[in-house]
Amino acid sequence: MQKRLNVFLLTDLEGVAGVDSIEDMERGSERYAHSCALLCAEINLAVKACFDSGADLVYYLDGHGGGGNVKEAQIDPRAVKCTIADWCQLLQEGKIDCMVELGAHARAGTVGGFLDHTISSKEIFSIKVNGVEMSEFSLHAIVCARYGVPVVGLVGDEVACKQAREYVPSIVVGAVKNATCRNVATTYPNADQILYDTVCRSLQKRSEVTCIPYSEPLLVEYCFYRTDMCEETLARTKDPVLRVDARTLQKHVNSVTTYFDLRM
Repeated sequence: MQKRLNVFLLTDLEGVAGVDSIEDMERGSERYAHSCALLCAEINLAVKACFDSGADLVYYLDGHGGGGNVKEAQIDPRAVKCTIADWCQLLQEGKIDCMVELGAHARAGTVGGFLDHTISSKEIFSIKVNGVEMSEFSLHAIVCARYGVPVVGLVGDEVACKQAREYVPSIVVGAVKNATCRNVATTYPNADQILYDTVCRSLQKRSEVTCIPYSEPLLVEYCFYRTDMCEETLARTKDPVLRVDARTLQKHVNSVTTYFDLRM
C-alpha cells in the first residue's frame, strides 16, 4: 500500500510574485489588498500542484503578520487552514510528511534581498541559533527537523532561494522575482509556472531532501535595533533570558517542542 502524503504550505507575503514594492505591504491600502489577492492565487496554485503531485492532504498557514491576509472562502476547499499552534500540533502528532514555503524572503541584513528581515523589520537586527544567523525559513526548518519533517521546497525572491540552499543544500527552490534594491523588485513573467513546477518537483524529490542540521541544546540569541526594544522584550517575556549587552538577549532551549521555543 502506498504511503499517504500530507503536505504543509507555510506562507509569507514579501516573496509573493507581483509584490514588488514596499508600498505593496502597507496594511489597509488598495495595494495591500491586491498583494493579499496575489497570495491567495499562489496558495491555490500550490494546492493544485500538491494534489497533481499525489498529495492526499494539504494544510496551509497564512503566516504573514500573524495572519488575516487571506479568507478561507478564497482558498481551494481541498486545503485545510491552520494556525501556528495547529502546525506545531500536527508536527508532534506525525501528521505532516513534508513542508513547502511560499512567499519567502531573505534574512535581515542581506544585500539584494527584497524587504529582508527576520520576524520583525522594525525591531530585530538579527537572530542566531548556536551562533548561526537565522532566516525565518531556517527557524521553521529547525522546528520541522525536530520531528523528522523536511522542508522540501521554497518559493520567493532570488536571494531567499539562495539562502535556503545555504541551510539545506538539497532543497528545491524557485525564484519568482529579483530585487533591484531592498524595497523594489521585478517579478518574472513566468512566475506562476515557476511556482507550480517548483512545488511539483519538491514533492517528487522529497526523499532526496534532508532536514536542516542542528544540535540540542540550543542557544537562541536576539539582537535588537535599539536598547529600548531589547528592554521591552525583556519585560514581557516569560522565558528565563539573559541580557548580554544593551541590545541582545539570550536563552537556552534544551529541546525544541514548538516554534515558540525559538521566539522571545
